[in-house]
Parts: sequence; structure tokens; C-alpha cells
Amino acid sequence: MDITSKLPYECIANIISKTSPPDACRMSLVSRTFSSAAASNLVWEALLPPDHQQIISESVSSSSSLSMLSKKDLYFSLCDNPILIGNGNRSFTIHEWSGKKSYMLGARELEVVWGDASQYWKWSSLAESPFLPKSRFTEVAHLLDVCWLDVRGNIETKFLSPNTRYGAYLIYTIGDQSHGLDKPVKLWVRFLDEIRCDFINAYLLSRTSMDDAPEEEDARFPRDREDMWMEIELGEFFNHDQVDRVVEMHLRESEVLNWKSGLVIHGIEVRPKDLR
Repeated sequence: MDITSKLPYECIANIISKTSPPDACRMSLVSRTFSSAAASNLVWEALLPPDHQQIISESVSSSSSLSMLSKKDLYFSLCDNPILIGNGNRSFTIHEWSGKKSYMLGARELEVVWGDASQYWKWSSLAESPFLPKSRFTEVAHLLDVCWLDVRGNIETKFLSPNTRYGAYLIYTIGDQSHGLDKPVKLWVRFLDEIRCDFINAYLLSRTSMDDAPEEEDARFPRDREDMWMEIELGEFFNHDQVDRVVEMHLRESEVLNWKSGLVIHGIEVRPKDLR
């Protein structure tokens, strides 16, 4: 006898809504009653970010197709299909295991020193750069030649999930005709209202691609992503509840001052860390 059938449907759904997305999926296997409750809008409305409807309304593409989905289907759509918001230079998605918010700032949303000087940087679309990995934004930034490399992005913590540790990652690739990118750069993430700034030395090239790989034990290196871009962690921060601050994410090379070219910037991704 299925004793769970004796429990009120709303009671089961309310209990499942207090768990996590993985738990809700597992509970759907308990019984038919649990399966129905675990797929309900009541459950997945609670597991979605509280302001998801407001965010979807800011999408630059039509949001009508999303509004027609069940809350469960909407949840997994937002996990797998980032939506462009605002002026189209930001994207929003949610973390599959937790439902916490993630954002990516496209290259046009970043402050790139000398970025408007055509002799130093070039802005191009995917159609103009068919050999690049697929981009979710209309433009990426190509470094033509600079000696002072300085890229930064800001995000307000009020847009992020509270009580969550976030990592910030530069998403980029290296073009075929690159040079000067084997020198160390400095990376840091800080709150703008803080004076202290701790940086880490890092390299934009992977160890395996360098002829003379550095021996620094604490140096940071990039990794390859499934979407064919590369990423390197700029740093991390903890977003406390009910505290609205601005986070600055920064990459700079202003000491060696050698000429550099070939860096292609997709953007900076801000996503929850260490969640399974």
C-alpha cells in the first residue's frame, strides 16, 4: 500500500519546495503522488530565484515563450539557455544544483583601457570572426597591440543571490597571431568600498602551451571550457544578505609593459562556487 497517497498533495509539494532541485528530482521517484507533487509549479516556483520574473521581463529577446513553460521547465531552461538582458551586453542563468543566480558581463560591458582606440583593440561580431568559439553576445574584443593591458568589470551584489560565495572568471581565447602573452598578469576581485586589494599572479596561456613554463607554485593558470573558450579565475567574494555593494573584477599588466596581442575577450562570468 502506498502510504504517501494518504498525505495531502499540497502538503507533499510544500515539503519538497523546502529542499533543493536535486532532492526534488530524487523525490519524484518515491511514488506517483510524489512524482506529481515534485513536478508542480508550487515546488519549482520556490526553487527559482524570487525575482526571476523581473529578470525575464528585461530580456532583449521575446520572453513570451518562457512565460508559457511550466515552472520546472522554466527552471531547467534557465540553467541551459542563458538569456540576454538589459542592453544585450549581459546574460543571466541559474546554477543547476542550487537555483542561485549567475551573470556574465559581455566584453562591451567591461571597461577596457584604450578599448576605443582602433589601433589597439578591435570589436567584431561572430560573423566577422568565424573561427572563434560561439559567443552569446553580439561583439567580442580583440587585442591588436598594447603594452598596458587593463580590463575590469563591476557588478552590484543586489543582483546576486544572498549568502553565497561567488567566483569571477575572465572568459577568453587566444588568437593564432598572438605575442607577448606569456608574461604574468595581476588579477584581483574586491569590494569598491574596501581600500585593501590582494592580487594574485597569473598567466593567460596554459602551462602546456608555454615553451618555458614558470615555476611559481602559487601562480594561476587558465582552463579550457566545454564551450571551447578558456577561463581564468579573477578571484572570489562572499555576498552577504541585505548588504548592497559593488564588486570590482580586474586584470592588469602594467609592470613588464611588453607589447601584447592576440587576446580575445568574451566577458567576465560571475557564478556560485563550490556548489554540488
